[in-house]
Amino acid sequence: MYTSCPSCCSTNIKKNGHTYYGKQNHQCKDCQRQFVLNNTHTKSKTIKTLVKDCLKERLSLRAICRVFNVSITWLQAFAHELWNETPKDLGLSQKAIREVNKVQVFGIQADELWSFVGKKTKKRWIWVAYDPGMRLVIAHHIGGRGKKAAKIFWNKIPFALRACHFETDHWEAYKNIIPADQHKVGKDLTYYIEGFNATIRARVSRLVRKTLSFSKSDKWHNLAIAWFFWQFNIERLEHYI
Repeated sequence: MYTSCPSCCSTNIKKNGHTYYGKQNHQCKDCQRQFVLNNTHTKSKTIKTLVKDCLKERLSLRAICRVFNVSITWLQAFAHELWNETPKDLGLSQKAIREVNKVQVFGIQADELWSFVGKKTKKRWIWVAYDPGMRLVIAHHIGGRGKKAAKIFWNKIPFALRACHFETDHWEAYKNIIPADQHKVGKDLTYYIEGFNATIRARVSRLVRKTLSFSKSDKWHNLAIAWFFWQFNIERLEHYI
């Protein structure tokens, strides 16, 4: 059986001394990767892909650890690396924004989801702008639920889409950010985003109303949710662009 590199799968391998613990070290002559055989610390690309997929579903970090037999330390480091890659525009290119403008069957719908960090008294509201036509998350903001948070949320919506019609419920803060001639109000108008909110809660364990998988810090709470929105958009954009 040939020894192969865990990074590039090359069999062009040489022995390269020993580790601090006395184990035989190897080095790939092609990609220069150093590794130890039967190393339980290195995860294959297949495992990483499956773990990444699980991070988009309703599984706690501890559950993923049990399924794939990985440590919580490794999983947190891997998840943090993924979450830190999240772009501020949630993957909405200029081409995608033009498509949203073109396919304006419905107005852009906006709503807020309740969440918390640490304990339920530390509320964090997730403002979401959602396009039902292309089923894309246009923008989001996590913070309070007042006028200040509403203005920050509005400024995160791509400038080219702020002239669209918006549909919201009767929450007063929306009247302070959306021009009256672009604003339609009514609980019956937010049917699609209410369904999307249910999807979010069904797929993000930290947003389930009764859960032990809640976030411990604002930083990772915000990044994990933003990353989910980004991945959600990637899945949708594959069908349109």
